[in-house]
Amino acid sequence: MDIPENRRHKIKKILFEKKSMSIKNLSNLLKISEITIRRDLIKLEDEGFIEKVHGGAMLKNHDAIYDPEYLRDLKQNSQQKESIAKEAVKRIKDGDGIIIETGTTCLQLVYNIENKRNLTIFTTSIPIANELWKTTMHRNDISVNLSGGYIEPKSGSLIGSQALNYFRNINADIAFLSGPAVLINRGVIASNSHPDAEIMTLIINSSKRNILLADSSKFKKTALISVLPLTVFEEIITDSGVENDTVEKIRKLGIKLTLV
Repeated sequence: MDIPENRRHKIKKILFEKKSMSIKNLSNLLKISEITIRRDLIKLEDEGFIEKVHGGAMLKNHDAIYDPEYLRDLKQNSQQKESIAKEAVKRIKDGDGIIIETGTTCLQLVYNIENKRNLTIFTTSIPIANELWKTTMHRNDISVNLSGGYIEPKSGSLIGSQALNYFRNINADIAFLSGPAVLINRGVIASNSHPDAEIMTLIINSSKRNILLADSSKFKKTALISVLPLTVFEEIITDSGVENDTVEKIRKLGIKLTLV
C-alpha cells in the first residue's frame, strides 16, 4: 500500500539532497504518477518545506531561518549524516519512547522515521520539533514533546532550568545524541556550552539506552568542556571516514562501533 506520508518523506529526502528536481524526474525516480507528485508537492508547499517552481520544486531556502553557523553544519557532510541516520533508525522499535537531542545529524534522523509507528518523541530542539510537527499533520501515531526553557539562538535548542527539570521526569527507551566534538584521546564527548552539557548529562540519565551519532568530522574537532565519558553510550554510529586509530580506541573502550 502506497502511504501518502511515506511518499512525501521520500520526496523530502530527495530535495534535501538535490535541492531541486522536476516533477517528471521525481515521477520516474519514485515510480509514481505526475498527478500524484503534484498533489504531494502542494502538501509540502503548504508545510513550508518546498517552493513550487514551473515544472518542479525546490527546497525552501533556510538561509533566513537558521543561524549561519547552524546552516553551515546543516550542509556539511550531509550524505554521511543521512547514512548515519538511516542506520540509527534501525534501533527504533514501534511503540518506543525516544529522546532526540539536537544537532543536524539528529535532524536527519527525523527524515528517516517514516516506517516507524506509535512513537513518543522528546526533544529540546526547535528545528527537530518543527519537522516532527509537519509529520504529525499527516499521521496521528507520533507524539511530539518539546521541553521548556529559553532559546539558544545558534542551535535553536531550549536550555535552562525548565529544560533540565523536564528531563528529570522522562524515562525513555532510547536516546540519540550528537554533540559538538568527540575527544577520542580523553574518551569523552565535549561541548563549548555549560547549559548544553547539563542537558546532555540529564538526557543520558533519562534513557535506558544511549547512542551517539557522530559523523567522522566530529572526531577532529575540539571543545572546551568535557561532558560525558564515551562509555555511557552503548553504541557509536559514524561514517567510514573515521581514522583507523580512532576506531581502535573506541573498540578498546568496549563500545559497539558501527561504520556506515
